[in-house]
Parts: sequence; structure tokens; C-alpha cells
Amino acid sequence: MSNSTLAGRRYSLGLGLFTESVKFFAGWILAAIVLAVVVPFIVSQWNSIEISAWAVAANVGKYLVAIIAGGYIYTLLPITVAQGMTRREYATSMGVFGLLWSLMIGALAVAGFLGERALYGALDWTQAIQQGDDVQLAIGSFGDALEFAAVYPLAYLLYFTAGAVIGAAIYRSDGGWLVLVPVIPVTLLADDAMTAGGPWGPGWLVRFVSGATDTWSVWVGVAVTLVVIVTGALIARRIIIDSPIRPKQA
Repeated sequence: MSNSTLAGRRYSLGLGLFTESVKFFAGWILAAIVLAVVVPFIVSQWNSIEISAWAVAANVGKYLVAIIAGGYIYTLLPITVAQGMTRREYATSMGVFGLLWSLMIGALAVAGFLGERALYGALDWTQAIQQGDDVQLAIGSFGDALEFAAVYPLAYLLYFTAGAVIGAAIYRSDGGWLVLVPVIPVTLLADDAMTAGGPWGPGWLVRFVSGATDTWSVWVGVAVTLVVIVTGALIARRIIIDSPIRPKQA
């Protein structure tokens, strides 16, 4: 194998993970799109539509992105090392995969909000985003929809990074699950800081982080999110590099 091939295999693995993941999850993604369209039609037979179904799907997707990141690291790290790849290479490949995956899912989220705006506008439905128990943010134009959805690619990268830290920590140590204590509130706080909608999570925790970010502008939230992503990526990388490979999993 040439030196150029060795130097590039970390990136080729990341690209390979991305393409194979797109194929594997294509059915799930299509199902989410279909449900987000069909369910409002069903509900509209009895009630008026006053909330964005796509917002529900897009926010559930954040947690699925985190689960995929953590699951891939936990299961594939020992396999790739057993096949001759170094921990550093695997950490880099996960970074490539995470960036591509988050951008793709984020682009779908943006397209979904714009498509829903067109559908709801044609049917005279209200496209609104839940902000609190009794407060909603109404989206009345394509500009509003684009402005609201623009942060989703970054939000998915945030949740991917959180999942990577959690997966790496749990693989590294039996007590690694304790990393959930700082990771979950920090992730919800950063997500809440840059979006006009309310964060999704445990009620008591959501109320806490929402109060902490009420006075922040969107740009402050974006800046905080970028810092959290970079910090989390460095932490996940260091944990992966320092992780001993468990023979029973390799």
C-alpha cells in the first residue's frame, strides 16, 4: 500500500461511513418525510393544523444523530483497530463522517421546512413552532422558514459531537456514562441559545437552560455552539486515542 493511500485512508473511511449510512438510513429518512406530510392530513379531518409536523421530525432527528455518533464509535472503534487502523485515523474518519452526515441531515431539515411552508400555505394551515407550554412561533413566509431552519445543520453537528463524546467515554470506561451529566445540559443550552424554538429534553432541564439563554442573541448562541462543538470534538478525539481496545469487543 502506498504512503499516499495510507495517508488518505482515514478520509476514505469517513466518506465510506457516510455513503453507507445514507444507504442504510434512507428508508428511515423517507419514512420521516412521509409521516410529516401524511399525519397532518389525517389530523386535519378532526382538528385545524396549527403546528409544524416537520419541526417534530427535525428535532427527533437531533437525538438520532447523537445515537448514531455514539453507537458508531462504541461498536466500530475496536473493529477498525483490529483491522489495522490506528485510533488517530479512526478519530479523524469519524470527524469527516460527522461533518458530512450533519450537513446532509441539516440540508434535508432546511428543505423540509421550506417544503412544509409551501404545503401549509396552499392548504391555509398554520406552520408554528412550539416555544413553550402555551407559546408558539408562527412561520408566515419562506423567509421566516429559512431563517428558522438555517441553524439546523449546526445543531445536528452539535448533537453528533455530544453523541461522540458520550460513546467514546462509555467505551473508554465503565463509568463513562457519567459524562452525560455535563454533556446533556451543555448541549441543550447551546441548542436553545441559537434557535427560536424551545429545546427538546427533560422538562426540568429544559426550563433551566431556557432561562439561562433568554437574553442571548442568535449570533451569541451560534458562537457558543461553535465553541462547544470544537471543544467536544477535541475531547472525543482524545478519549478515542487514549482508549485501550477491549479484546472481547475486538
